[in-house]
Amino acid sequence: MFKHGTTQKPSKPITLDVEDQQKMAKVGLEMKLLTSEVDAEAEKWDEYAENDIVKKAKAMSSMAYNMYLFTRGDGPLKTTHDLFTQAEFFAEQANKMYKTVREFSYEVPGSPEKNDLSATLEKIPIHCQQLQVLVKSPTVGKSATFSKVDSVIQETKNLMNEIAKLVTACFVCATKYEIEFRGASNSRGALPEDYQQRSSRESTLWRRTPSIRRTAPPPLHAISTQDI
Repeated sequence: MFKHGTTQKPSKPITLDVEDQQKMAKVGLEMKLLTSEVDAEAEKWDEYAENDIVKKAKAMSSMAYNMYLFTRGDGPLKTTHDLFTQAEFFAEQANKMYKTVREFSYEVPGSPEKNDLSATLEKIPIHCQQLQVLVKSPTVGKSATFSKVDSVIQETKNLMNEIAKLVTACFVCATKYEIEFRGASNSRGALPEDYQQRSSRESTLWRRTPSIRRTAPPPLHAISTQDI
């Protein structure tokens, strides 16, 4: 038996009815558009291989898209509890993105581009905290739960908007200052160990190297397979 105030699920998970879905249509569509924007920005990184920034951006885009589908009564998220769990994972992924981009930023020389990157980066933890607070807030009754759903999706959208800006800023810095991802062990399937190694504060993921990509990009797949 649950005690009031000791759980984040004092009421049963609910599904959205048609009226609820209609109310959520606008914010849901805005979420969908942001997922498309993030996906498009992530695709620009293809010539830099599948680095951590791209992977995290795509994972967050997928989560946000599932939340958009929920507003339409579709997709893998069936109940409000499913939605809130997804939002919690989304915030966790955003925090990981923050750490990865902060490490990347160490390789960017002082410049207006770095200033833009840093300004956007510092907004991420604030939105993450706000989303986590919303997710953990208890609700009782359908009306309160719907209000929580609306707030969670709105804040997820706000965070997704900053992630889109962040991915763009990272790409601008990576291309202008020729910063390449140094994640060779990823291709060997050593992801768990690789992630452990990346916990060091030293920037081991990224490096600045002379590149001819801006003038004559070589075959990308050949780089990713032969140079590793």
